[in-house]
Amino acid sequence: MNVHPSRIVNYLFLLAAIACIAYYLAMGIFIRFGQSLDFLWLVFAAMFLLRFFLVGHMIRTGAPSPLPGWLIKLIHIGFAVFLVSFIAISSIIASAFLQTPPANLDHIVVLGAKVNGTQPGGALRNRIQVAYEYWRDNPSTHIIASGGQGPDEGISEAECIYRGLTARGVPGERITLEDESTSTYENLRNSMALVEGENQKIGIVTNNFHIFRALKIARGLGGADFYGINVYTSHLSFPHYILREYCAVIVGWLTGKW
Repeated sequence: MNVHPSRIVNYLFLLAAIACIAYYLAMGIFIRFGQSLDFLWLVFAAMFLLRFFLVGHMIRTGAPSPLPGWLIKLIHIGFAVFLVSFIAISSIIASAFLQTPPANLDHIVVLGAKVNGTQPGGALRNRIQVAYEYWRDNPSTHIIASGGQGPDEGISEAECIYRGLTARGVPGERITLEDESTSTYENLRNSMALVEGENQKIGIVTNNFHIFRALKIARGLGGADFYGINVYTSHLSFPHYILREYCAVIVGWLTGKW
């Protein structure tokens, strides 16, 4: 039996919808539900399903599209713009975490992340470990632990970083706490206020997907030379965080925050 090409393409949209739903559930089960912007995967699934049922009905009945031609063209153009811009911006984001930071930085700023009660979540635990490894190899570097306390966190993110580092053997006097910030911008602005002297070299310890935006914000603040220190992100969560960073970069450019 011959299958019309349009029917094959339409089933690809169904598979894409199923994949989006499966990915959303996998992230929720194996990481946690309620991550910022995770609902986007359900939005994508709903759009793909709508397309599947609408076009499927047209193929079966031969009925014309209920949408005007100009709207269909606009949707196609919008999708093409999204796809091209996503590939381009994701490539720029990826290029930022391929760089290697120099040794003996004056300071490293460890950006906060989710704290579960008093214990670091997966992202923060990895950041603490990478910060420790950098300090171990460069013990003259001073550490700034940055991050406030969210409403569902038992301690501030800065305190959690401090505990994690001192438990690994970093002397407490080598760590300064910045525990008021609630965003990446505040992390870096408040941390820079704690840095004395000019021409400082500062590393930013954060997840690989986040380095581009963090460096962009830091360099906008000025006052130092900034370098990214790459922290591994799990393969499961990486696609979501790249999508989230894409949205954040777009918003940053549109609002002039860069």
